Order: sequence, then structure tokens, then C-alpha cells
Amino acid sequence: MSPWLILVTLVAAINLAAFTALRGRWDRQLPVLALASLIGTAIGSGIGQRTGLELLRIGDLGVLSGSVVAQLAMLVSSLMAHILPSRSARNVDPARDPARDPGRGSRDGSVEDR
Repeated sequence: MSPWLILVTLVAAINLAAFTALRGRWDRQLPVLALASLIGTAIGSGIGQRTGLELLRIGDLGVLSGSVVAQLAMLVSSLMAHILPSRSARNVDPARDPARDPGRGSRDGSVEDR
């Protein structure tokens, strides 16, 4: 294993821990955030190296640019998870949804009087 790959993994893990600590919760989105952090760190390091805007380097790894892009990648993936509808919401048949038909019941489960 190359030292660059070990450093990318370490910086990605630190960014993931910081992002989830600031967010305040660990949920099912954690594997997606871990992948976004890993990819963002690698891409950000490459961008920093090619543009020459890297301020903090450890070997071949651009730590600052990798961290910034990793945080942005995790933020975008987290926002996309909240914006896109969930699987359960996409699979609901509107004709059979009791929340849409007042005769079958309301959202809280009680039957409304007509």
C-alpha cells in the first residue's frame, strides 16, 4: 500500500468524524458519507496539486484542498439525501394512501366524521 493511499484514508476518516460530529448524528447515511469523504479527499488533493493552490501538504497529499473538497462532497451528498424522496415515499400508491382519502382515515390514524 502506498503512503499516499494511507494518508488519503486517514484524512478522509478525520473529515468524516468532524462532519458527523458537527451534524450530531450517526445514521444509515454514514457509508455514503464515508465514500464521499474518500473520493472528495482524493479529488481535492489532485485539484490542489494541479492548480498550485495547496497551502498544507504532507508528502504528495494536499491536506487542505482535500479536506475542503471532502467536506463539500459530504455536504452535497447529505443534502441530496434530504432533497430526494425516500424509497417508501416513492412506493406509496396514491389511490390506496389513507392520508389522501378522508373516508379511510386521517394521518394520525383516527377516522373523521362526515
